Amino acid sequence: MRDTLKRAMYSTTTAAALALGSIALNPATATAAESGAQQCDVFNFYTVKPYGKSIFKSRGPVVGKYNSSSGSSWLTISVKTTKSRSSSWVGEGGGSVSWGIGKIEAKTSYSVTKKVSAGATVTNRMKVDGKKRGFTQPGVLYRKFLIAKHRQNGNCSTTNLDSWTMKGIVAKLHFAECQTKRPSCKPKP
Repeated sequence: MRDTLKRAMYSTTTAAALALGSIALNPATATAAESGAQQCDVFNFYTVKPYGKSIFKSRGPVVGKYNSSSGSSWLTISVKTTKSRSSSWVGEGGGSVSWGIGKIEAKTSYSVTKKVSAGATVTNRMKVDGKKRGFTQPGVLYRKFLIAKHRQNGNCSTTNLDSWTMKGIVAKLHFAECQTKRPSCKPKP
């Protein structure tokens, strides 16, 4: 009876050990859904978005020329610029204008000019109807940009870290124009 009891205990112990060993050797494999979100590399990146409409700012006075012919003609109107214009930060935030221009040009199709000086003589060639006076004014076109810094996290979510707003010169010479039979009119970009 003692031998039978020993064999029974030995069989039970052996069966338990084998069962535990098989669990240890074959751990459960978790699926992506069971273990949570897919893992991503952690890194910082920038986005740049233009917003709003282009803004015209003058660089000089309004100058006019009369078309004395009966039909429309191309008139050449020259004017000396009297104002300098610069790209600038609109709100608070670190960085420099050059840094912002670099981000804008790297992430968009815009080319941004840092500064235009006064004192240059510029020429506009505009078509003016017969017996009308054409007026022109030199200027620049600004565009506002939102530059944002983001982080992609390990769980593939995105965190916004910082943002800056910049007003950049996207056309360093743009003419506003108008034509009229009256003595003057207000040029429109």
